[in-house]
Amino acid sequence: MPVKIFKSKIAYAEEIAESVHKLNIPLNEGETIEFQAGQFVNLLVAPGVRRSYSVASPPSYNTGIDLIADSVIGGPGSQFFANSKVGDEVEFLGPLGNFVYKEEEKPAYIFATGTGAVPFISMVTYALETLNTTRQIKLFLGFRHERNVFYKDHFERLASNFSNFEFILSLSQPEGDWQGYRGRITEHYLKAVETEKNFAGYVCGSRKMIDDVVLNLTNAGVVKENIYYEQYY
Repeated sequence: MPVKIFKSKIAYAEEIAESVHKLNIPLNEGETIEFQAGQFVNLLVAPGVRRSYSVASPPSYNTGIDLIADSVIGGPGSQFFANSKVGDEVEFLGPLGNFVYKEEEKPAYIFATGTGAVPFISMVTYALETLNTTRQIKLFLGFRHERNVFYKDHFERLASNFSNFEFILSLSQPEGDWQGYRGRITEHYLKAVETEKNFAGYVCGSRKMIDDVVLNLTNAGVVKENIYYEQYY
């Protein structure tokens, strides 16, 4: 798929969770972007400054892209997302990256924390709604607080519509009357891999999170070559 420079204007800009921002960037009339689920684009966030962001929308929506990022770190990319408005002009380069969904018969176990969930919005949606995959897919998604959670309704809808998809959302620091899973996702996926070793593992998060997941999985008997990962900062 050819890498191109696209220039457009923001059509949607909202804070979808605490310090988490979503942008929708439609392409100009007649333009399309052919990408694989899980790929990213290189966004111009300030003069001479580019940052990479996974595409949240699935490949079937190829006349535009959704991007999601947090503004916690406070760098130029964070400031760009926090301050973007509908109508602002944007430029990005893409598609890029080799961290993509691969259709196989064996189950897919997905591990993510925070905005590491973004590429899996595209991957899971694409696998279920476009490919109509029959493989088992389990998404283990972790956040600190409920106010940090985004796309919960989307994944719950997919789990309701597709019996082969399971969504495990856990909060490491739950507050109030949270009724869902508690603790780090480690506590939940290690139980799952006690009986299932032969799966394709997809991991996205901080470097420490990735290292921990890969170590835990390999120690549990999962073949390292079956684990794919991408660091989001």
